[in-house]
Amino acid sequence: MTQDTRPKSDTSLTRRDLLRAGGALSLGVLGAGIAAACGPAAGPSSSAPAGGTATAAVKPPRPVSMRLGWLANSQYAGDFVAFDKGYYKERGIDLRIDPGGPNIDPVSLTASGSNTIGNVASIAAMFLARSNGIPVRAFATALQRHPFAFITLDQKINSPQDFVGKKIGIQATARPLIDAVIAKYQLPRDKIEISVIGSDTVPLKTGQVDIITGWVIDAPQMAAVGPGAKTLLLWDLGIRLYAFTYFASEDVFKDRSDMLADFVAASAKGWEYAADHVEEATDITLKYAKDLKRDLEMETWRQEAPFLWSTTTKEKGWGWMEPQVWDDAISVYSGLGLLKAPITSKDAMTQDILQRVATRPKR
Repeated sequence: MTQDTRPKSDTSLTRRDLLRAGGALSLGVLGAGIAAACGPAAGPSSSAPAGGTATAAVKPPRPVSMRLGWLANSQYAGDFVAFDKGYYKERGIDLRIDPGGPNIDPVSLTASGSNTIGNVASIAAMFLARSNGIPVRAFATALQRHPFAFITLDQKINSPQDFVGKKIGIQATARPLIDAVIAKYQLPRDKIEISVIGSDTVPLKTGQVDIITGWVIDAPQMAAVGPGAKTLLLWDLGIRLYAFTYFASEDVFKDRSDMLADFVAASAKGWEYAADHVEEATDITLKYAKDLKRDLEMETWRQEAPFLWSTTTKEKGWGWMEPQVWDDAISVYSGLGLLKAPITSKDAMTQDILQRVATRPKR
């Protein structure tokens, strides 16, 4: 199936408008769920893979649906490659990929059983959910570092201390992230002017603001800023969040843990292949995400691929998550008063599934 999975009514919005990176989901939305608003699934199904060569499944096909954290595009290249080449089917998984969007909450849909597996752009969504009593846990992450960054054209801005006396334009959901930086570096809040500008780069280019926020892998935004852009990654500033993180409900962990291990094995293979075949991975993605510009999608994926790997994955393999990273991030959000109830990494994530998959690539 090769159809446009993007909701047509959302074409005026971009991922930067919603800033999935912030993880500042509405707690009301998290609790309420929006299954009724989603309608029929509109993603591809591995029962009819579009391309690639799938081997005979060694297990009876098991229907599984995965909800993306946002609209289908090249930032999910690894998932689409694994699907397209039949890697899930080889593991006995009959996968359906459902796109996300500005009015679609993967946490609520996965917790309610509407989707078997979910994916979130930031692990902050997971501990916000758990602190509100939603029974979901993460089991793997595609990106080892979050691509969220502060972007400037001022070459004299080299650290958070240089934010003092400056004007910063953010997306609305980035508020917890700038607040976390201000708190971590003990910056004088009254000497930093913050305004909500969405994804617009014009205020930066015209000098209305000194800094904007965004994802460094977002080729359209970075191209709009221009070649003089300087970036300060949130991860490098000590606010560490994993990105594109897979999760499931506690019921799925209890009843279908073998399937989750097979899913991780197939996904790891897909992300590795996509990283090594940038052009092919982009073209595969465009089978399922139409009306996108190939050159920008390819550049986005080219910029994203290095985020799959770290010194940790050289030893522990693709998808690995460290509890300390989770606990540190949870502490940041707790300190900002964003968690309803205290939690730890043990509540929000597990390494159990990853430890069962020895084939995960190490690089």
